[in-house]
Amino acid sequence: MSSDWAREMAKLLRSGATMLSYNCPECGSPLFRLKSGEIWCARCQKRVIILREGEDEAAVVQRELLWENLERAILRKLSSLSNLLSGEEEPERIREIAESISTLLASLQRLRRLKK
Repeated sequence: MSSDWAREMAKLLRSGATMLSYNCPECGSPLFRLKSGEIWCARCQKRVIILREGEDEAAVVQRELLWENLERAILRKLSSLSNLLSGEEEPERIREIAESISTLLASLQRLRRLKK
């Protein structure tokens, strides 16, 4: 085992990644599930998608891209609402913005749970 990717594997574990019982289809090294839910090969330095038996690769990739785009959109909206909230003085408007933030955070949490 090369010391460079052994260090990378140790770094992933320290950052909270979980080593899986699956191996990379290209290099055979262990795969890791990152906190984001992505599956990563430390040796190849790339994302890996694991298909279930009978699952269509194109459909899985499309679903993954949809989830990533949805997550980015939610994070952008949260950032915008955060900026609005910091400059708002009217209590009713503050309540509306806070409710929107709460809804988006709940959606983000559900999305991340689904990704795992």
